[in-house]
Amino acid sequence: MKKAIIILTVVLGLFALVGYGTVRAYSGEPGGYPPVVQKLVERFGLDEDEVKAVFDEQRTEQKQQMQARFEKRLSQFVSDAKITEEQKQTILAKKAEMRGTHEDCAGLSAEERKQKMEEHKAEMESWAEKNGIDLSLLPMLMGGGPGHRRGFGKRVINN
Repeated sequence: MKKAIIILTVVLGLFALVGYGTVRAYSGEPGGYPPVVQKLVERFGLDEDEVKAVFDEQRTEQKQQMQARFEKRLSQFVSDAKITEEQKQTILAKKAEMRGTHEDCAGLSAEERKQKMEEHKAEMESWAEKNGIDLSLLPMLMGGGPGHRRGFGKRVINN
């Protein structure tokens, strides 16, 4: 019974951590694992590699779910004639190319990050214009969603 309570506590702790979502980004840990991993290992006498494996598994599942939602949203845009199937494929390729770019900013100062974001914004606007993609869709297509316009506002007419 005691083991079941410990396991339940660990699982609930893991779900709470994953729900928080940004802990990894701000943890400062070399492997990207938050300090809570070490606390769980120490408190419950767990194997550190197993705990990290659970975190990795959850992270992978979460990324797959996000990708599936993204692709579903793109398919809806195709159905609504906001983008073409070709543009959908172009967007998917660009999204894949962009993976990991936020990690490039990890060691930068706030001013350097701001500059990098402005450069990225200009690059994305140019890319969207080149591909005939409505700039008002960019925040939703590239992860911002409604209410996160990030300066994208100019519209491009689809070819």
